[in-house]
Amino acid sequence: MESEVGTLGDSRSIVAGDGRRYAFADHNCFACGADNPIGMQLHIEIGEGTARAAWVAGHDYVGWSDKLHGGIIATLLDEVMAWAPSSFDSWAVTAEMSIRYRSPATPGERLIATGRVAERRRRIFEVVGEVRGADDRLIAEGRGRYLGASPTAKAELKDRYGLTPGTAGE
Repeated sequence: MESEVGTLGDSRSIVAGDGRRYAFADHNCFACGADNPIGMQLHIEIGEGTARAAWVAGHDYVGWSDKLHGGIIATLLDEVMAWAPSSFDSWAVTAEMSIRYRSPATPGERLIATGRVAERRRRIFEVVGEVRGADDRLIAEGRGRYLGASPTAKAELKDRYGLTPGTAGE
């Protein structure tokens, strides 16, 4: 999946169909916001129905026994899965998500999270994802349903984040 991602932009900008690039205004999202000083500040790469993020967690994200907290792994996975529908000009939020944890992750380890749209039905996206460790071992895998924003909500979001209607992908 790595080679498929990153061709359409990222969580800081988006590339319109005509090749123009538009930057998102910074925001406070815990996962991907550049303005959140205690957040993860993920940089999400967007491809055709895909999203990817590389991240190294510090000791502030530890749960039990020097392992990363499962909720942090879930947040990483949820974020790439929610961004995967972006190439369809969709602002999606999590409706439901299931995770299976396969092995622990440790602070300081480089993690790669990927999400991929498996199926699309109108505004509902079925998305699958995974988090892998530095040695390519499977840390967690997930599946979820993501709801795309209504046309009105999408226009409001584009306005809030500095993308005017008629630009990026419309």
